[in-house]
Amino acid sequence: MNVSEVIARLTEQANFSLAIFTMGLLMCRIMPVLVLSPLLGEEQVPPEIKMGVGITLSAVMFPLVRHRIGALPTSALPYIALLLKEIFIGVSLALIVSKVFEAARVAGNLADSMAGTNSAQLQAPLVNDKVTLLANLKGQLSVVMFFTLNGHHLIIQAIAESLDIVPLDRFPRFSSGSWPFFELFIRSFADILTIAMALAAPTLLTAFVTDVALGAINRMASQVQVSFLAQSLKPLATVVVTSIALSLIMGRMQQEFVHMLAMLRDALRLLG
Repeated sequence: MNVSEVIARLTEQANFSLAIFTMGLLMCRIMPVLVLSPLLGEEQVPPEIKMGVGITLSAVMFPLVRHRIGALPTSALPYIALLLKEIFIGVSLALIVSKVFEAARVAGNLADSMAGTNSAQLQAPLVNDKVTLLANLKGQLSVVMFFTLNGHHLIIQAIAESLDIVPLDRFPRFSSGSWPFFELFIRSFADILTIAMALAAPTLLTAFVTDVALGAINRMASQVQVSFLAQSLKPLATVVVTSIALSLIMGRMQQEFVHMLAMLRDALRLLG
C-alpha cells in the first residue's frame, strides 16, 4: 500500500467520524421534540420506534448540514458544549410544541373534577395506566387533530429551518437579546391555563348551572336527596353538553395550533 492510498483511507475515516458527530448533534436537536412532546412521547410508543424516527429524520436532514461538517470541532469539550446547545434548542422547541396538548389534558382534568367523572377511570392497555373520561378524550382529540391538519409536517419544516438559523457549529446569537426569548417561554406556560379554561368552559358552565339548579331544588324541597341525584345528573349533563360543543372545542384547538406554530417561528427568530 503506497502513501496516497494511506492518505485516502485516513481521509475517508475522518469524514466518516465527522458524519457520526454530525448525526449525534442532529439527534440531540430532534429527539427532545419526539420524546418530550405528545407526538411520539406517549408511553404506548416503544423507545425503539422513537429512536428509529429520530435517526430517520436526522438522516433526511443530514444533506442540509453536510457542507458544514468541516467546521465541527473534534475535541471533547467544544463538542460537548455543542451537544448541550443542541439539547437546549431541542427541549425549547419541544416545550412550545407541547403547549396545546398539555392544555387539552389540563382542560380534561378540570372538566372531570367539576363534572364528577374523575371517579370513572378506565384502564387503558396502551398507556398501562388509568385515565379519566374527558381528560383522555381531549388529549387524544388534540393529537388526532394535529396529525390531521398535517401539523407534524410544519414541525419538521421548523426543525429544518432552525438548522439554517442556528447552525450546528454555532451558538444562538439572540439577536434581540436573551430576555425576549425566555419571556416567550413564560408566556407559553401562561397560555396553557388560558387555553385549558377555554377548552373546559362548556363543561365548567354546565357543572355550575347544574349545581345552582340542584341547590335551588334542595332549597325548595329539602326532602329530595340532592347529593345522590347530583352523582348521576352532573356527569350526564356535562357529557351531553361536551358532545354538543365538540365542534367548538375542535375549532378552538385549531386556532391554538396556528398560534403555537407562530410562537414556534418567533422562538426560532429570537434564537438567530
